[in-house]
Amino acid sequence: MMRFSLLPLVGVIASAALASDVSHGAFAIERLTVPPVTLIDQYAQEQPFHGPLTEGQVLVINFNYTTCESICPIGNDVMADLDDMLSNEAPVRLMSITIDPGRDTPAQMRKAADTFGASERWAWLTGSPGEVSRLLAAFDADYANIVLHEPVFLVGDLGTQQFYRSQSMPSPEELAGLVGTLIR
Repeated sequence: MMRFSLLPLVGVIASAALASDVSHGAFAIERLTVPPVTLIDQYAQEQPFHGPLTEGQVLVINFNYTTCESICPIGNDVMADLDDMLSNEAPVRLMSITIDPGRDTPAQMRKAADTFGASERWAWLTGSPGEVSRLLAAFDADYANIVLHEPVFLVGDLGTQQFYRSQSMPSPEELAGLVGTLIR
């Protein structure tokens, strides 16, 4: 996988345009209840989804798998560009959650994280198929056919259970603008 920048392709989105996008359907707002699940990060460490991994953080979540040759690398580039845009002090956790936990081992997740230059704020998560399936179902991101999956990005926090969903490929600027409105 080669990382390429999407920034020249997407342009800069002003805050006013983001507010318009949120209210006009680029992002849909919803309330999501997330079950207590434990996943495994790219360092092979167990991570309870409710806990230090997510507490006090605005979450930006995408769903992918490491052997994807279609939209996953593009979504990962969006996340990488967002990671580069955010200040180190921002209370934001980026999460890439596999949709193929039967094949995506922590080592494979680590290799993908390294490929996309993931900072410490960006968790690449896998786990048992049962735990991952429960989480995907809670996020309404349960993929019947992983090869033909659509992009899904979620931005929100577990405390309020309020999330903004995009089922298209948002720009890093759109995500950063939305994150900015959610940081308290």
